[in-house]
Amino acid sequence: MIITIYVVIMGLLLGSFLNVVIYRLPRGESVILPTSHCPHCNHQIRPWENIPVISYLYLRGKCSSCKSGISLQYPLVEILTGLVFYLTYYKYGLSWDLVLFSLFGALLIAIAFIDIHHMIIPDSMIIIGLIPGFYQWITRGHDVFISQITGLVGLGFAFLLIRLVGTRVFKREAMGLGDVKFAAMAGWVQGWSISIVSMFLAFLSATLLFTLLIPIGVIKRKQQVPFGPFLCLGIWLGSMWGREIIDWYLTLFIAL
Repeated sequence: MIITIYVVIMGLLLGSFLNVVIYRLPRGESVILPTSHCPHCNHQIRPWENIPVISYLYLRGKCSSCKSGISLQYPLVEILTGLVFYLTYYKYGLSWDLVLFSLFGALLIAIAFIDIHHMIIPDSMIIIGLIPGFYQWITRGHDVFISQITGLVGLGFAFLLIRLVGTRVFKREAMGLGDVKFAAMAGWVQGWSISIVSMFLAFLSATLLFTLLIPIGVIKRKQQVPFGPFLCLGIWLGSMWGREIIDWYLTLFIAL
């Protein structure tokens, strides 16, 4: 129980840092200096104002100095990161897999929110995201490496083809180049079979959301919507339960 609480707290604290990354990285600013401050009045955030979730509730979502509203994104990112850390710990226990894949999940959260706000996926984050793939290769052998190379090349080419064909058909950019690189990264980290599950989940989640939101006018039919968040969701679900999903799918055929 104590370890679980510690893991969740670490996730919440990292989530607080992710908010800084999400805001500053796309603007080309340092994620370290200056220290956290209100973007409206430059009020320096004091330690008691920077406690994940609790400070947001205590301040009622407003800056203590200028009373400008603080985005709900801040506690949301913190809670999501804490949840990712908890679920990763539940799956892997105390291990190097816990460290690597909880941080990988945190990276996916940052990528998702940056893409939502700026419609970009920074190359630096994609490069960092390759690290778990090298870890898998080193710890799990040659067979995994073959699957990883197949995933990297196969998904990268498939998404590039979607981008080229979609752009020609719809006469506008159908998919960003960042999505192509991101999909290739997923193929490298997860290997061919798991990454296919991740992509299926990404497209499925996007389809379900559009089916719900387009009829009520929240999303316009020709509106450009970032695909990165759906990729992040699919990749994380695949990383956590991709093998179980494949095994479940295969049992359907055995049952028939």
